[in-house]
Amino acid sequence: MARVSIARQQVSDAGLVPAYSPAVADGHAVENAGGKLVMYIRNAGAEDVTVTIRSGYTVGGLKLQDRVLTVPAGSAVFVGPLDPTVYNQPGTSQVWIDYSATDGVDVAALLVP
Repeated sequence: MARVSIARQQVSDAGLVPAYSPAVADGHAVENAGGKLVMYIRNAGAEDVTVTIRSGYTVGGLKLQDRVLTVPAGSAVFVGPLDPTVYNQPGTSQVWIDYSATDGVDVAALLVP
């Protein structure tokens, strides 16, 4: 199966009530034009979840290590802004995000001014 794209939501001084997308086994792809993408990942599940944000940066045949973080059960994390040079996949403006588990995990893609 393919990655699932999720829409970005613009944060502003007028406020934003974000819409969340459930985590999926094949991972998400999110547009990151401009490098102002922040991900909000919440874990309502009973177990900690490992989230991997894939690095797309390669120099001299060496790939930069992926960003791996743990979202404890019953909590949430913000990550970003995500630098396009580091996180966009080669030839695209997409960031790829993978999850070790999906039960109870939701994500929102936020664009900050």
